[in-house]
Amino acid sequence: YSGKTEDEWDRQAREQLHDLLRTAFPGQITKGILPVAKAFYHADNKAAFLVGEMGAGKSFMGLAVLYLMPQKNKRVLIQCPGHLVQKWIREAKMTIPDCTCVNLNGKSLDVLLANKLARTTPKGTEIWVMGKERAKLHYQRVRQWMKIQGQPCCPACGAPVDPDSLEVCIKCRARMWAADKDRVRRYAKAEFIKRYLPNNFFDLLILDEVHELKGGGTAQGQSMSCLIARSKKILALTGTLMGGYSKDLYYLLWRMFPRWMKAAGLEYGRALQFAERYGVIERTYDSKDLSASLNAASIGRKIGGRHRIKEMPGISPLLLPDLLLERSAFVRLEDINEALPAYDEMIVSVDMEGEQRENYCALEAQLTEETRKAMALGDMRMLGKMLQTLLAYPDGCRAAERVTLEVAGIEKTVGFAPSLKVATLPKEKRLLEIMRAEQRQGRKVAIFVEHTGTRDLLPILEAKLKEEGFLPLILRGQAVAPEHREAWLEEHMSSGNYACLMCNPNLVKTGLDLLEFPTIIFFQCGYSVYTLRQASRRSWRIGQEHPVRVFFMAYGESMQDKALSLIAQKMETSLAVEGVLSEQGLAALSESENSIVMELAKALIGKNTVADVNEAWTKYKQQSLLANLNLDDPEDMTVTTTTTITSSAGTATISYQYLVRGKVKQVGSQVMVYVGRNRFDLNAGKVLWSGRVVGFYDKKGFGEINGKPIRIYKPSGKPWFVLAEVHEVEIHQ
Repeated sequence: YSGKTEDEWDRQAREQLHDLLRTAFPGQITKGILPVAKAFYHADNKAAFLVGEMGAGKSFMGLAVLYLMPQKNKRVLIQCPGHLVQKWIREAKMTIPDCTCVNLNGKSLDVLLANKLARTTPKGTEIWVMGKERAKLHYQRVRQWMKIQGQPCCPACGAPVDPDSLEVCIKCRARMWAADKDRVRRYAKAEFIKRYLPNNFFDLLILDEVHELKGGGTAQGQSMSCLIARSKKILALTGTLMGGYSKDLYYLLWRMFPRWMKAAGLEYGRALQFAERYGVIERTYDSKDLSASLNAASIGRKIGGRHRIKEMPGISPLLLPDLLLERSAFVRLEDINEALPAYDEMIVSVDMEGEQRENYCALEAQLTEETRKAMALGDMRMLGKMLQTLLAYPDGCRAAERVTLEVAGIEKTVGFAPSLKVATLPKEKRLLEIMRAEQRQGRKVAIFVEHTGTRDLLPILEAKLKEEGFLPLILRGQAVAPEHREAWLEEHMSSGNYACLMCNPNLVKTGLDLLEFPTIIFFQCGYSVYTLRQASRRSWRIGQEHPVRVFFMAYGESMQDKALSLIAQKMETSLAVEGVLSEQGLAALSESENSIVMELAKALIGKNTVADVNEAWTKYKQQSLLANLNLDDPEDMTVTTTTTITSSAGTATISYQYLVRGKVKQVGSQVMVYVGRNRFDLNAGKVLWSGRVVGFYDKKGFGEINGKPIRIYKPSGKPWFVLAEVHEVEIHQ
């Protein structure tokens, strides 16, 4: 599909989309819906990925692709996380006219049994929705073998077997297990579908959050295979294509594109072979074998000897062109920026005070020395202990912190910091200041806290907020099941009693829309790029009417500060990998959480340096801005102008191309233009971004942004002004 050369099929599909109950945004149509639909229904491809940033409307685009299916009567299965089943059903009814929704997420097999006993055909558009947990959950197994002279043997043929390592008897292929009648009795619905329903029973299978099904031998991965076996087409939706390793795609690709994987010379089950081609491999050699090999007197010698092989975080540049680009559609929030308000991220660095600072510095010194000693001996156990302790103590210093390590069977204390009696900590004061400022503007706030378990900070923060007149709504994972969180949140917030929501970001990073909270405060940020990016976008999505502000809080000159700085550096680095792809989707691809843990440890013991957090975040935002300016597809918005200059020296012809980057808008007294998701304010000849001057323009509209020539002008026949990047094409003398 190409937006510049649409054919009759594209035009008919566009017309058909007008019949949806909700209107698709232009970016959703050209970047997601039409490319996938044309691949399915025009080119007859079997499977595709639809990768979209959080908030870009993946669910809606998936339903729109479903609606463009040529046949009138169709049956579609949607598998999603269990807590999103009701949301999918609601969205389907809000999007597709006269559709019938079937909830398969209950315990009953009645619907499936009815289709097993009598072949049925769909009437109109049937949408079946099932949670991935319900699809995989099976009955419990019990061993099924008999003993002959004390030796476990097959009950069918009597051959000796090893029941701990065999699923079936090698000789007669009889099963070595049976259903346990004394435990939960249930049947995995995905397996039932594969075993008892016919081929192509589903015209389309939509797999939501498909990255969660990446495992090879996992029950979720197997259930994905079962459902694919009974579906004509497969659409995989995700905002996070990979988690840092090339093997994250390996089994997904085998299930969705088995013929292509086989034709590429890849073998099923050999994930390391795939990683050697598209990932990063680490080989560790024994020092004795390595020395002997390097002393060999031959040219072009190979390093031999025993060695260990494991995959490391990272990808090969070949991964994108070889595997993803022809099989995937990528939708960014920039593609639908007209539907989104302004988005600002702010770093709030707070200084520690008095005893809090002294105790933290002493604890850091103790743990750094112990970690350095342990790592020198190859013992990595101190890494996690050190990081979690140093991230937690500044906020939880009201409780003493003791770190122990088992050495030779004895628990040894390797770090200690005493408890403090402090009324209000510096970061808590700053949190309350932000809350007061947001309340004056009538904005509700979502506060994210990492430590809600052993080092639970929610009670103390709840008390501090109540003292200032802010009643927080506390969401805990154990108290509210995932599938009920959306309804629970809506019910409580509709009462009007609560000023803010407070929870762990992992509880809301997928599925929940927090449109009611235009301000998000990360009281603690942790060190997971994936969690931070997912949770920070919960409010900035289609339907949000207010500007979104996200505050990242950290204590200066601490592990919190280093973690936030490193995350900013990883996001900046990822831009080179992402190109026009989803920022969140491939930010996780370029780095994994484990690599960040290691880099934080190295920074602490002096092997690496970490930039100042404000400097690192500014560099990331500037790099993001430049990437959007360079990579934004101008579609049919390129205008070429020619100027002829005549003088005594002769005639010169200069041609310019105006690449339109955005439409100028006026809201009240403010004049602005969006390039991607970046907002530029135009004020008295100055171009401002996040309050800083980044360019200028003159009375004729000519100027610069970050050194790039621009022109602000009114296109012929249009009632609005646009901002265009100016390229000088050629000069004729």
